[in-house]
Amino acid sequence: MKMLFDRACDHHCVEFLPQCKIKVSRLYREIGRFTAATILVSGLAACQPATLPSNKPVLGKPSPSSLLLKAAKNTFASASLNQPESQSEDTKGQPDSLSIMSKQGDETDLAAARAVMDSIIWELQADNEEARITETPIPVGKDSTLSDDAPEAAFALRSSRVKPLEYESVFEMPLKRDGVIRVGLLVPLSGKYAALGAEIRQSVELALFKINNPKIEVLFLDTKAGEAAGNATMTGLKNYVDIFIGPLFTEAVEQARAVMDQVNNGIDRPPMLLLSNNVNVAGNDRWLLGYLPEQQLDVLLGHAVSMGKRRFALIAQNSLFGQRLLAHASQRLADFGLKPEAVRVLSDGEFAVETNLKNAIRDFTRYVPPIEGAPLPNSPFDAVIFAGDPEFALRTAPVLAYYDVGPDRALYLGNALWDQQQLWSEPSLQGALFSTRPSNLDLRFDADWKEIWPNSAGQLARVGFDAMALVAALAKSPDRDWAKQLVTNSSFQGYSGAFRLLSNGRNVRSFELRKIENGQSKIIRPAPNWI
Repeated sequence: MKMLFDRACDHHCVEFLPQCKIKVSRLYREIGRFTAATILVSGLAACQPATLPSNKPVLGKPSPSSLLLKAAKNTFASASLNQPESQSEDTKGQPDSLSIMSKQGDETDLAAARAVMDSIIWELQADNEEARITETPIPVGKDSTLSDDAPEAAFALRSSRVKPLEYESVFEMPLKRDGVIRVGLLVPLSGKYAALGAEIRQSVELALFKINNPKIEVLFLDTKAGEAAGNATMTGLKNYVDIFIGPLFTEAVEQARAVMDQVNNGIDRPPMLLLSNNVNVAGNDRWLLGYLPEQQLDVLLGHAVSMGKRRFALIAQNSLFGQRLLAHASQRLADFGLKPEAVRVLSDGEFAVETNLKNAIRDFTRYVPPIEGAPLPNSPFDAVIFAGDPEFALRTAPVLAYYDVGPDRALYLGNALWDQQQLWSEPSLQGALFSTRPSNLDLRFDADWKEIWPNSAGQLARVGFDAMALVAALAKSPDRDWAKQLVTNSSFQGYSGAFRLLSNGRNVRSFELRKIENGQSKIIRPAPNWI
């Protein structure tokens, strides 16, 4: 299995079947008596499978690893399929989104290696010969987010071209064996969001390592930036996937759903564990696993009301994410029998120009210049809900404070995107509250993660791990009506926190409540362990 060897291998990439431009790597490695002796690749769409000889091992320099020795007793099989499009797209992003741990590695080699790993199937077989292994650098990625769609707000990410070397043919995709459960992982493995897909893939591989069930196979299906999700889903269906994990983005989910809807027999339609947090794409056979911002807002509003807050104001960003939070906050306040004291959606023109922003917020706060020497009048609000991303909070909070509606005069309520140092250090946000995923198992998860990977784990990693662990739990049951098992009154407890799946495709998750104070955030109410 790739995750056991990612730190000790040589990569030789070739381009074959030119009409489909599929890339394949040949890797040969051995730990003690166990050798990665078989590599399987299947061409997609118009490509016809061929046979890839496996008698030419690629040897490298020796590099000891206690992890590999510990894993020598286990065998795993996972499959990786690429789409038939060329992977020559070159996108650029923020310099700090990926970094190299190895001092001798370089970014080009790394990108080539990781792209190669997207197109292989691993099977470990016993052998008596010893093979040398060499250290390969692995990237370290920061936790990226997508406030309008995925669990976090997105940053531009790096990718590089993989240059073809020489021609080789491919193995034919193996038939599914009896008793094997095949999981289709629908994530972006190439394109501008490849780093997010790589993080999820790493988490799934870590879960497979921990689960140690050779009856579970994973097909890695590249959705690219979302445009290839339909083809990736069809590939999974043709290869008898039992359950899908993913996709991540709304566009990708919609394409995958269109393909799934062509499967008329509901019994043969694999369930989907979506990594999205968009409630609009949930359904009775596809469940959201992402952190829903609406639920985070519910935690905040419930706490604020319990504190006696009644005069709420809403200030929103002119974005899908802002409108989504604004609509939910208005509805939830109505459920409490409350009506917002003021609502303001800042237009793009107001947000972009400082003078316009000040004028808009001055109107919003009903600011009246105080009489010199007289005490400040009471704040028109006792709580302000921020419906926007981190930049929105950093731009609006100082202006609100300037017009006498600072966090000392009104309770600021944010969202999980506020869980970052830049916002904790902002003076006008001290005392603000936000809710986020549970952190009580972070140390344990990070320890497990670092046994395999040198890069840091983000929030997507926890969700990906729990999705794979959930599949493993389902696999233990002889009942193959997984949809029925997923919708249960019992909650699941994982590294991403406690959660329960609902019949409408949504989820209920536990969140912890945090307060920004002295440049840090502290937990003021832990997340419940069960729902």
